[in-house]
Amino acid sequence: MAYNIMNTKVNSYLNAMLVAILGVLGFGCDRVVAEYGVPSADFTLEGEVTNESKEPLKDIQIVMRRGWTDNSDSVRWEQYNDTLYSGVDGRYYKSYPRDFPLDHCRVIANDPSGVYESDTIDARVSYSGGDGHWYEGEAQLTADFVLKRFK
Repeated sequence: MAYNIMNTKVNSYLNAMLVAILGVLGFGCDRVVAEYGVPSADFTLEGEVTNESKEPLKDIQIVMRRGWTDNSDSVRWEQYNDTLYSGVDGRYYKSYPRDFPLDHCRVIANDPSGVYESDTIDARVSYSGGDGHWYEGEAQLTADFVLKRFK
């Protein structure tokens, strides 16, 4: 009989600990799930690349770098770059749904053929429509380039 009482107490204690651990991890309670998570946002990058005569330029390399402001207000740029290319109409587009939010974006246009000079646009990114928890909302950056011929 003493064994059954001790076994019941141990099981009750283990069940209470399991419920506590699962609650901290976000299982079984909506409030806990809402408070623990990873920041996310929807971000869209688009633009057009033309020459000085307003003609669209295709196959221009577009490099997007992500940046964050640290405690000293200087921007830390991520080493990873996302690269895409302009189409026959000179346009490019990339959507980043539910991605980690960035503070700054550097967009670089490079001509792999070497006819046009590279150009860079730095922009601060601000989001709207967040939920007040981990979802910061949506942001769109339009970066249009007018590339000049090398002389």
